[in-house]
Amino acid sequence: MKRFVLWALALIMLIGFGGTALAEQPTAGLGAQTQSYILMDAGSGEVLSEKNADTQRECASVIKSMTLLLVLEAEDSGRLSLGDTVTVSAHAASMGGTQVFLDAHSEHKVEDLVKAVVVCSANDAAVALAEKVAGSEEAFVQMMNKKAGVMGLNAQFKNASGLHAEGQTMSARDIAMVCKALVQHDLLYKWSGVWMDYYVHPGGRETEMVNTNRMVRYFDGCDGVCTGSSDAAGYCVAATAKRSGGRFIYVGLNAPGSSARFDDAAKALDFAFSGFSAKTVVRKGQQLGKNLEVVGGALPNVNVYAADDFAMLVEKGREKDIEKELVLLEEVNAPLKEGDVVGYLRVLLGGEEVGRVDAIVKRNVEALDFANAIRRILMWWLFG
Repeated sequence: MKRFVLWALALIMLIGFGGTALAEQPTAGLGAQTQSYILMDAGSGEVLSEKNADTQRECASVIKSMTLLLVLEAEDSGRLSLGDTVTVSAHAASMGGTQVFLDAHSEHKVEDLVKAVVVCSANDAAVALAEKVAGSEEAFVQMMNKKAGVMGLNAQFKNASGLHAEGQTMSARDIAMVCKALVQHDLLYKWSGVWMDYYVHPGGRETEMVNTNRMVRYFDGCDGVCTGSSDAAGYCVAATAKRSGGRFIYVGLNAPGSSARFDDAAKALDFAFSGFSAKTVVRKGQQLGKNLEVVGGALPNVNVYAADDFAMLVEKGREKDIEKELVLLEEVNAPLKEGDVVGYLRVLLGGEEVGRVDAIVKRNVEALDFANAIRRILMWWLFG
């Protein structure tokens, strides 16, 4: 076992992790009209409040949260471009429910179809995108279920639209985890806050699009994500909002009416913003330490950086209880490769560790051989 040495300790006035403090917050009345709900910090994934959050339920078009995640991941990876052309199949054009009335065999840009899904939850646009990404809706559903497995979800997907299909379910926690990944994609916000717009078809025909999430009109900071309703699912919403205190996600399933789901969402998000702050303690690539000695290296020392972001949630008033400790290897030997882990940053609240981030180097360091030694001597002689 390699030995570590405590390199630095600094008290910081940043943010924290609620730990048991979250459970002490009064949550009576949250989700009162909803069968299942969860309230989550979008950065850390910390849950502020929940009820029946692991119960698998039909959730209608909220299923599209996973559809959108896979589409935006495909765009982010370069497998799909907003400028790509999609030829709408007869199958996609045949979707019922909410739609923008795409004509079979018509051609549309990916960007326009994504906008239709985000703004008005268009079923025909969702299926057209699924077919573009995977070749068929069936293949796309396989991708959805595979992604659910990778994410550790218990959801079961049968289609890309959320239209009723026997056995298609998600839990409130499943949806919140999908939304947590979804809100990391900046492209989402290009359309998620749009209240009303028009879908322009080839030839100039227009279809009015109205955002199914009416909270984007009246709730401060709300900018997504999706809604759904059916006889079996009741009224569902996955809402996210961002203010100076951070970003939170609320998912409510099977409310008795449309107003009830939004009322519960607004009450939960107001509770989150009034009682908690969510910020980032450390960002990926942030320098954590300087001049770490490298034994036997062509370079005598290196700087140390954070391998990942670390976001946390703290009850307001507890920011001063945060500590950070940088713990590094007692001896670091060459050679080193960019990305090698040489320690970790501990994050503590009131003396209790609540998380770690790997500390890495960001350059290669060769072992000191004869040629490197001569080069070092020459550099010292020339430049002092």
